Order: sequence, then structure tokens, then C-alpha cells
Amino acid sequence: MFAFTSLGGQINYNINDGGGPPQFILSGQNYHRIGSLLPEIGTTPKFAQLYIHDTENEVNNRAAVFRSDNNKKEPIDISLIKDLKEMIDYCNPLAKSFRKVRDAIQSGTTHNLSLRLYRKRTNDSRMHNIPTVDEVAGLIVGDFEESEIGRDIIVNDKRYGLTRIHETHVLFLPLQYPLLFPWGENGWEPDIPHRKTIEVSKNEKEERVKIREFMAFRIQERKKEFGNIVFSRRLFQQFV
Repeated sequence: MFAFTSLGGQINYNINDGGGPPQFILSGQNYHRIGSLLPEIGTTPKFAQLYIHDTENEVNNRAAVFRSDNNKKEPIDISLIKDLKEMIDYCNPLAKSFRKVRDAIQSGTTHNLSLRLYRKRTNDSRMHNIPTVDEVAGLIVGDFEESEIGRDIIVNDKRYGLTRIHETHVLFLPLQYPLLFPWGENGWEPDIPHRKTIEVSKNEKEERVKIREFMAFRIQERKKEFGNIVFSRRLFQQFV
């Protein structure tokens, strides 16, 4: 409901019609995509667009998205949606970035607006550093040179179509799971160094954290840290 990106496959909701434990089944390729900043005329906003378009009715718009044909049986707590929205607005730098786009569009003073989602950050990915708004994204007004962008992701205001978020992008997980990464914490990236070089064999050493190691680290329970990922129930199934 609060994700900025969509999943590439189709979720099978019918599997949970019985009385057994809930399951998450996704058919097709699993990849994350993000669309334009604004919806096409005559269409309803989805995913990141909900943070920008028609935010006066945002809570009801989010509930309407959840009430798809496959989700009509699911009860919806409007007050909970409102509380989660306020929480994300308060602490999530990605949400704040998209809200800045909303404010710029509503002001009517800018045209040809884009949002640049940075691939690299200045903080240490091994630490629980909370990123700032300026570290995760930046507004671009007017035209820009493609050569200046590098491997960052550009989301345009009205250039419709979907852009794939690669799994090596540091925002791959925070964009899809803002409730699991409420502070916009770093996702996995290929350049996370081990604190100490791990000797795999006599002639082989590992200096970088693999994605499997990163995911195993994130889903561990700790005494001094609330494991919101582990306790997120069906969202945890989707995450894994």
C-alpha cells in the first residue's frame, strides 16, 4: 500500500481462501519498477504517484488501491492508514523527496520536473546511518544531460512508462518496503566492504558483503533492535 515501486509478477491472492497459514505466491519475474511522477489523464495514481497526486484524498486513494478485485475480502482500517502515512511522512527521506515534488508541482512555478534517485551515498553502508533527504534524491528542473546521470534513476513528471530498479541499487529495498525500512536505511549494494577480509580459501579472499550475507543479517532478531522485518508477518514472506 505504501510502496514506491511495483512488483514485476502477479500476486496470487486466491491461495489464502482457506483456513491455513497465509502464503505469498508471486507468478512471473520478480523485479521492481517505478512509473512517472504523475498518472496519465483519466487513470488513478499508484505507488509513488500517491505521494504526489491528489494528496488531499490520499488515505482514501490508498484504501481504494488496496480494494482491488482480489482484495475485497480484506478489512481496511482507515485510521491505521492515516497513522502509517503520518509516520512515513515524518521519518522517511524518500517520502519527503516525493512530497517536495508535490509541493513544486502545486506551486506552479516549475515545469519539466524530474526526480533523481541516487545510487551511491556518502554514509557507511555497514552502519545504521539514517540518510537525509539530500542523500537519497534530488529535484531536477528542466532538461539535463544523460551523461551526467550515470547509474542514478530518473523519474519524470509525465514521461509515461516503467523504469526498472536494479537489485544492485541502494534504494531497491527501501523503495519497495518503506514500512520495513522506515528511515530509508541503505539496501544492499555491491560495494559494501567487510570489516575484516574473510579468507575463503588459501588463494581466495572475500572483501565485499554478498547479498545473501546482507539479507541474512537483516532478518536476524537482536536484543537491542526491534526486528520489524521478522515481525511483519505476510510482508516478511514477501520480503524473503
